[in-house]
Amino acid sequence: MKFTQDTAGVPGASENEDFVGAAVSAGDVNGDGYADLAIGAPGEALSGKRRAGMVTVLLGRAGGLSGSGAKAYSQSTSGVAGAVENDDSFGLNLKLTDYTRDGRADLMVDTNEWLDNPRQGLVHMLKGSASGTTGTGSKAYSVISLKLPYTTLSGPFTH
Repeated sequence: MKFTQDTAGVPGASENEDFVGAAVSAGDVNGDGYADLAIGAPGEALSGKRRAGMVTVLLGRAGGLSGSGAKAYSQSTSGVAGAVENDDSFGLNLKLTDYTRDGRADLMVDTNEWLDNPRQGLVHMLKGSASGTTGTGSKAYSVISLKLPYTTLSGPFTH
């Protein structure tokens, strides 16, 4: 099956340079035993900001993936750190895996974020829950907060 932002139930609308599918990752975000799919659209314009970026999570079920119940996440999602800005490219790199070891995949996603001069990057972890991915209780990590010796932090997330 083919999914686009024009698929019924999928947030947003297909536009040039959204780059939907620039990153994809599968995992069970709600613990129902079916694989769900996170899809990055790092070129998505939001709130008048170019290339702010967005991630859409499609939920799996017995018949496979569906646009029904799909949700979009960005830095304007309640609980997610930062703000929607030009060129953040939220969703350029992402990964679903159970980082919290609670039986639900959590969403790791990076942002080309200004934290200091120059850009240093910010990595977000949105938790899985019984209702799916949520911004509630999300965490954000930077080279500053992690006290790392290098200057940038981002994906791709390979492990």
